[in-house]
Amino acid sequence: MEFIGSSYEGDTKNGRMHGKGEYTFHTETKYVGETKDGMFHGKGVLHFPNGTKYEATWENGIAKQGSLTLANGLEYKELDWDYCDGYDRRFYSERCNGLKPAGHCSSINS
Repeated sequence: MEFIGSSYEGDTKNGRMHGKGEYTFHTETKYVGETKDGMFHGKGVLHFPNGTKYEATWENGIAKQGSLTLANGLEYKELDWDYCDGYDRRFYSERCNGLKPAGHCSSINS
């Protein structure tokens, strides 16, 4: 692993990832969770450098079921997601914090 810039700390069996551990990719993305026979297997979380995380159940290195939470805390929903259709993110703060009274500014130009 040191040859490709990644690292692993955790349980091993026969020289391979096996059990609980933390795998860090060369991109600083980290997987924390269960492994089996050198692959992600069981419950685990991918933590991306920008703060986004992907929690999933893995089988032999493939995510079978999971959820994506963006760095700002917004959870992606595959079906019936009524926000962020790719074209309009203008009202994010209003959706998270509610509407402010008229005349009150939530940002100030310096």
